[in-house]
Amino acid sequence: MQAYRIEEPVFGGHMVVYEAGRGQPRSVLLVHGIGQGGARDWRETVAWLRQSFHVVAVDLPGFGASAKANVLYSPTNYARVLNHVAGRYLRRPFVLVGHSMGAVVSLRYAATYAQDVERLVVIDAPGILHRYSVTSHFLAQLGMAFVPPWLDPVEGLLDVARKLLVPLERLRFEPQIILASPQMRDSVLGGDPARIAGLAAVSEDLSADLPEVRAETLVLWGGKDLLVPVRTGKVLAAQLPRARLQLIERAGHTPMLEAPEAFRAALAPFLERGLAGVPRALPAPLLRQGSEQCLRERHRVYEGDYDVLTIEGCRQTTIRNARVRELRILDSIVTIEDSHIGGGETGMHASNSTVVATGVRVEGEVAITARASRLDLAAVVLVGRRAAVTAPERSHVVFSFSRVQSPNLKGEVHAFFTLGPENPL
Repeated sequence: MQAYRIEEPVFGGHMVVYEAGRGQPRSVLLVHGIGQGGARDWRETVAWLRQSFHVVAVDLPGFGASAKANVLYSPTNYARVLNHVAGRYLRRPFVLVGHSMGAVVSLRYAATYAQDVERLVVIDAPGILHRYSVTSHFLAQLGMAFVPPWLDPVEGLLDVARKLLVPLERLRFEPQIILASPQMRDSVLGGDPARIAGLAAVSEDLSADLPEVRAETLVLWGGKDLLVPVRTGKVLAAQLPRARLQLIERAGHTPMLEAPEAFRAALAPFLERGLAGVPRALPAPLLRQGSEQCLRERHRVYEGDYDVLTIEGCRQTTIRNARVRELRILDSIVTIEDSHIGGGETGMHASNSTVVATGVRVEGEVAITARASRLDLAAVVLVGRRAAVTAPERSHVVFSFSRVQSPNLKGEVHAFFTLGPENPL
């Protein structure tokens, strides 16, 4: 690759741009994530892309060999930097590929400069969900004391959920206040570009912008990613107008480095044929199960069609690809995926429990009744003919890209609520 040191107009410093495969008919822009490797994270990817693509990669300002300063390294500002690079080095439209923080930057770019992007590849993007979702623990790797610490991964996502889903007033700082002030960035983040960029990436609110991304999008995810669980990828793929999720099962957060051959096998067909080259996953058929109870057990998995499913005193329980007429959760930690809950008076009862639900529909006269519980709902549809959520005892609910239909609230919801007897949803 050839390297060019250029002046960029957004932060007023220098940055390094790398180029290979000049003369190839199609162009691809690679955007790295957090880490001082910068564009070097793409070294194996460039080696095969250059055979058929004009490849441009960058060391984003604050990383690699580019200038570093205590400035606002936000996705919006980075998108402006990339637009400057595209104007000098790329033939539009081009393929845009972003990893981790760079994936959030790429989403912002594709929403802002939609005409520039032929196809989009988003790899293990942090943030995306509401920032009070329990899966927003990406920042802890950067040692930021003002966010709840990421615990030992062996505890499991749902153990973390129980500890992190708390009232907003317990957090010591609002991210936007920190990011906006040079003095706060210095005192709280040490003026460190990686911390600034990481906080800005997970704080970026894309809830209103994802529909503006018109390019066909491949959402690639490491199946073993502990920093940004697959849940985020599922929600992201569901929110983009033309997208599909593909997992690289044996990889973690950096699939292009951890599983380069599998990464290439997933990416190459999309670059050649778009979404036509990406297989579509089909749900497993539902099996009739009747009614069942989990009592003080761990790691149970429930799939199929249930009349009543009771989970009491159970931890790390999973409900997936299921239809449950009435779900009762007591003193438990439960994750629910790709399921339909409800059909009677109340779809789900949650008492002194943590529930993390993704891609779920819950309905009833009252969709959910929560007592002293914590609900993290992403890409969830709640239909309550009298109420979507009632809380006889104070409970906390965070919605990410969800839809609520009830007499109290209608429409898309991406927000946090503290609920009690006096304020049902």
